[in-house]
Amino acid sequence: MHELAIYGVPVQWKRRQVDIPKPGPDEVLIKVVATGLNPKDWKFVKRRDESGALNAGDDIAGVVESVGSNVYEYKAGDRVAAFHRMGHPAGAYAEYAIAPATTTFPLPPNISFEAGAGLPLSSMTAAIALYQALGLPLPTTAGKKDIPLLVYGGATAVGAYALQLAKLSGVGPIITVAGSGIDFVKSLNAADHIIDYRKGNVTQAILAALDGKPLHHALDAVSSNRSHRPISEVLSASGGGEINMLDPPEDEDGWTFPKSVKYSRTLVASAYYQKHADISQRQAEADGEFAFWFYRYISHLLAKGSFKPHPHAVLPGGLDGIAGGVQSLYDGKVSAKKLVAR
Repeated sequence: MHELAIYGVPVQWKRRQVDIPKPGPDEVLIKVVATGLNPKDWKFVKRRDESGALNAGDDIAGVVESVGSNVYEYKAGDRVAAFHRMGHPAGAYAEYAIAPATTTFPLPPNISFEAGAGLPLSSMTAAIALYQALGLPLPTTAGKKDIPLLVYGGATAVGAYALQLAKLSGVGPIITVAGSGIDFVKSLNAADHIIDYRKGNVTQAILAALDGKPLHHALDAVSSNRSHRPISEVLSASGGGEINMLDPPEDEDGWTFPKSVKYSRTLVASAYYQKHADISQRQAEADGEFAFWFYRYISHLLAKGSFKPHPHAVLPGGLDGIAGGVQSLYDGKVSAKKLVAR
């Protein structure tokens, strides 16, 4: 089969012929129809040369080809979406890809493969951040909850999924910060207050939206360009709280938080039970169990129409268009949409 491997920044690529992978006992082999691109793709390869070129695709949408001996949920021909193990062989930038059965979930017939390709990594990042890290009540907990939430970066895929999930959970008021993607954020009909960071004084705008209520829960879906600073200021003014980030801001020296602000980090690899520097093995095990059932709950929400995939744009050229798409993510040219390759 053909797979595409990328390396370096500016992003370079090479197409290579490899054997179709075989699933392990707890894995699923999927014939890839579409794959979604993520900012982590360039982050994984930015320091690699050609010898370390990586098939960095982790979002899979396609049809089950075969399953491992321990897999009981899926059979050949099933429509699925799946989250591949990041950095491992047999990624989604290929004709066939491997995913753990636990991070594979049914793709309802009302969701296209192209739309489904933008779901696995970003939706689970949002879910783990909100429910496992910040401890917000699940959508299955009845009633409206008076829990203010700030989502910085509402037009990003993670931010938009977080807004949808937060609305389903009944928390509020929900406040989000966005820029050029504000019209898209409005279309979600999930946030109670939308703040345009381009107008300046984001801290005061958030405080005004809170109208005297304290804020103790914040998700920073941008995690760069000093996005954590106004969040920390608001949390501190509220007497303290927790900020969950997707990545520490590498572009800043000596970044710190006030003593009253707790920092946590979501790395979605814990969806397949993998620990990282910011969580324990015990927490990774809990996240993996959570991901198993929440992926299947996402299928249910998608089928009902109460949870919607992020808008997507299909790249031209199939596999050969992927490197240019990853470069566009690196250049910051993508807003309010998911890039997808067929």
